[in-house]
Amino acid sequence: MSRLQIRLKNCIQTILELEPGMRAAGAGRSFDEDFASLKTFLSRIDSMNLAEEDVRRLEGVTGTLLAELGLSRRWNAQGQRLLQ
Repeated sequence: MSRLQIRLKNCIQTILELEPGMRAAGAGRSFDEDFASLKTFLSRIDSMNLAEEDVRRLEGVTGTLLAELGLSRRWNAQGQRLLQ
């Protein structure tokens, strides 16, 4: 697995880790299809050819999502997984 594939998997796994919290908050069902799509996409990453620019853009989007949900600082402070 390439470094780009690992970075992209990290982004998707980070987003998928939000699912239980969103379900607990009552918002999970709204995103069922999106989480299912991400899980399917995650299983296909190993066979993808990726470009640095695309992965970097997706890392930025993931960081923005975490920031908008107010999680990026809290995750950093607790030593949980961070985007690399």
